Amino acid sequence: MPPFAPDVAAPAPVAPAGPAPDPSAPPNDRAWLKKVYEQVAGSVVLIETELGTGSGFFFYSTRYVATALHVVDDAETIIVSATDGRRWEGRVVAYSKEHDVALVDLGQEVPGAHLLPPYRGEVQIGETVAVIGHPFSGLERSLPRLRGLLNWSLTQGVVGAVAGSWLQTDAAINPGNSGGPVLNQRGEVLGVVSAKLTNASGIGMIARIARVEDLIPKIGKQPPPRELVAFDGLELGFALNWADVVIDGFDLGAGVRFVKRYPVMVRFGFLGGDVEPEDPVVVATRLERFSAEVTGGYSLPLGDYAELSPNLGVAFFYDRWHDSSLRIDQTFACATPPCFVDGKVVRSTDLEFRVLPLIGATLDIGHLRLSYAYELDLSGSDRSQHRALFALTL
Repeated sequence: MPPFAPDVAAPAPVAPAGPAPDPSAPPNDRAWLKKVYEQVAGSVVLIETELGTGSGFFFYSTRYVATALHVVDDAETIIVSATDGRRWEGRVVAYSKEHDVALVDLGQEVPGAHLLPPYRGEVQIGETVAVIGHPFSGLERSLPRLRGLLNWSLTQGVVGAVAGSWLQTDAAINPGNSGGPVLNQRGEVLGVVSAKLTNASGIGMIARIARVEDLIPKIGKQPPPRELVAFDGLELGFALNWADVVIDGFDLGAGVRFVKRYPVMVRFGFLGGDVEPEDPVVVATRLERFSAEVTGGYSLPLGDYAELSPNLGVAFFYDRWHDSSLRIDQTFACATPPCFVDGKVVRSTDLEFRVLPLIGATLDIGHLRLSYAYELDLSGSDRSQHRALFALTL
């Protein structure tokens, strides 16, 4: 019997390869957009931190996600989500502050993930490009009708300018798009969405993909990108002190943050008000207070736009008590009315300096700040103060 020979199907004819898509194709030819989206969307991820949301994509290895540095550089927690709902916690392992790019390590190879190929050729002005990302992601939590419209969203534009490590495009870019890929008609990555120019219309800045490739030799060799100390802005507001007397005035402050979560504030204020005289011969008393305050606390985020900071500190008071007394000439005698009393107003000033430990809390909602503190006078609780502050932060 002859040896068994498996049936071998004749090879199917191979269709000739079509021409590669033309990068300069007119923008009204949009058939390529759907094809690129279907090819690439699964490689794009959503990045969520306590500071907000951004975009990224698998690059170099399915263990790493490329994104914009400003999306993750000051975050304590980085959560990366894929289109199928899988989530991983990541950490920044390489970055460039100059070019606003970073690589996030997911700690494991992701099964089924696909890497986006980089485009290393020349980018032409006028070339049509696509951007995939998550503009205003998270807004659907407050507006459920937007669910499904803000994540893995596609926009299209053209390359408007090319310069060194950067590209410029008019593709729609909004908060949440940062870190997403900018793609040509073959689904190759030209660059990473960096930012939209403030107050500009249709001008987005793109870090070229070569700058992300430059990060590969740096993986694991750089210190964390978070700043140890950062300026926390200025504060201008209305202050109120009360206990047995009530005075009000203005407040000016400035702050810094240590490793983002530990705010330290320095405040200066001037308050004043009329108070009830303690001496019956005093007709009017005015208190003027120069105050200084140093506090330190720990900030707790309350969503994207608010935070609560319990704090401890010390307040310094320099009080000036201005008394106005009426002095009457006691030797004056009236023989025949009407009589006029010979008197004059005498003013005196008493000074007092106090140091008071305090405990309080500050609530920030956007640029509005509400703060309360109890300032304890160790010489007697009846001399302790309450302080309220209503301020704007700049």
